[in-house]
Amino acid sequence: MDQILETLGEATDDYPYAYLVTAPRFLGHSFNPVSFWYLYDKQKELKAMILEVNNTFDERRLYFLKSTLAIGVEGEYSPDLPSAIFKGAWPKDFHVSPFNSRKGSYALKSYDPFSPHLSGIGMIDNTITLKSSKCHPKLVARVFSTGASSDPAALGYVAGLRFVLAWWWVGFVTFPRIVKEAGKLFFRRKLHVWYRPEVLKDSIGRRPTNDEIIIESTFRSFLKDLMAHYKIDLPLNYISSIPSSLTSEDLNPQMKEALDSSKEAIDFKVTTPLFFSRLARHSHISECLSNEILSNDDKDRTFYTSHPQLLLQLFEQPTTFINRLGENSSVSTGLRWRFLKWLRNHRIQTTKGDGESQHHFKSDIRYLSFSQLDAFCLKHESPIRKAQYVRVVTKILVSDIIAFGHPEILDAVNYLLMMLASYLFVNALRDFWRAAIGEDWVIVPWVCDEVGNEACAFETM
Repeated sequence: MDQILETLGEATDDYPYAYLVTAPRFLGHSFNPVSFWYLYDKQKELKAMILEVNNTFDERRLYFLKSTLAIGVEGEYSPDLPSAIFKGAWPKDFHVSPFNSRKGSYALKSYDPFSPHLSGIGMIDNTITLKSSKCHPKLVARVFSTGASSDPAALGYVAGLRFVLAWWWVGFVTFPRIVKEAGKLFFRRKLHVWYRPEVLKDSIGRRPTNDEIIIESTFRSFLKDLMAHYKIDLPLNYISSIPSSLTSEDLNPQMKEALDSSKEAIDFKVTTPLFFSRLARHSHISECLSNEILSNDDKDRTFYTSHPQLLLQLFEQPTTFINRLGENSSVSTGLRWRFLKWLRNHRIQTTKGDGESQHHFKSDIRYLSFSQLDAFCLKHESPIRKAQYVRVVTKILVSDIIAFGHPEILDAVNYLLMMLASYLFVNALRDFWRAAIGEDWVIVPWVCDEVGNEACAFETM
C-alpha cells in the first residue's frame, strides 16, 4: 500500500489506517472483479479510496479517489451524515468486459462502513455505475452486506469452520459464472464483442510466462551494457513488468546526478510482458520499438516512453554482432544456434510480403543473421542462460510457423507427447518383463523361506 501511494505522489503518513474489502484466497485461488481499499487519516475519517479492478485476462487497474468537495471530479465525503457517504467519478481506461469498449466513465457511491471515526459496525454498501461515452448509464453493480459483520479474531474454532464451509466455493465459481453470463449476452442478446486492447501505462499487465522472464533478463543486461558504452543527454529509467525482478531501475545514475535536477529522465516502461515476446521476434530492437511508436493506435502498444526519439536513437547505436559461434561450443549448442539463425532468415524471407496478416507483427526490413539480443547473449551471457535463451526464442519462432504465433500450443503438444512416450515406455517395459519370466509365471514378492530369510519366489498359474 505504501508503494502504491508513493507512486501516486501521496504521503503515506496521511493515511495511517486502511481497510480492505475483498474475497479471500482459498487453496491458493482467488478472483476479485473489484476490491475496495478504505483509507483513513489521523482523525479516523475516510479521506480516500482505492479500487483495484481485475479482468479475466489477469490484468489490473488501480483507481485512486480522493475526497474533495467537487462532485464528479474525484470524490465527495460527507462526514456530517449518520452514515458518511463517499462519492467519486473517473474515466474508464481499462478493458473489463468484451461487451464494452474502453470508453466511458465510472461513478461510485460508497457508505463508510466504520463511520463515525472507525467505530462503526462494518456494514458494506458500494454502488458502481458504468456510463457510456454519452453519459448514459449502462450497468449498475452493487456490493452490500446482508447481515452483521463478524470479527475473525473473535470467532471460535466451530464458528470459523462453519464460515469456511459456507463460503469456500464462492471464489471457484466466480469465473464460471462470468463465462455463463457472457455466453448469454453473446448467443442470446447478440451483443457486439470488442477486441481486447493492451493495457495503458497506468494499468498493470498480466503475469509473465517463464519464457518472457528469461528474455527480460537478457534484455535488461543488454540495456545496462548499452548505457555503459553510449552516452545520451538524459538518464534512463527502465520500468519492467516482471514482478519477480527489480521493477524500476535507473540505468544511468551518473548522468542523472550530473544533469540539472529540473530535467526529466527518459521513462521506458514495459506495460505488458508481451513486449518481450515481440522483441525476441525482431532482429533489430529499434524497429520493434518504432513499429509501435509510429502507430497511432494505442490498443496494441506494449510499452510507454516519455522521449520516443531519444529512445530510438539509443537502440540505433552501432553494435558489434557475432556471426559465428565460439570455438569451444559443443555440437549440440552449435546446432541449436544454427537452427535459430535459419529460423530468423526463413521468417524474414517468408513474411516480407504479408507478414502482418500472418503473424500480427511487422517484420524487419533489414537482413541480420543474429539479432542484437542473440549477439549479446552469445558474447556475454553464461552457458546456462545461453541454453535457456536459445530454447525460448527458438520455440517462439517455431510457433509463428506451425502454431499461429502461440508458444503455449507447443508447450501443450510437448506435454501430450511426453505423456504418450511415458505410456509407450511403460507398455514396452511390461511386455519385456512378461517375455523374460514367461506368461505362465506370476511374481510373489518378498516371501519368507523356512530359515526366515526374505526371498523372491515364483508361483505357477
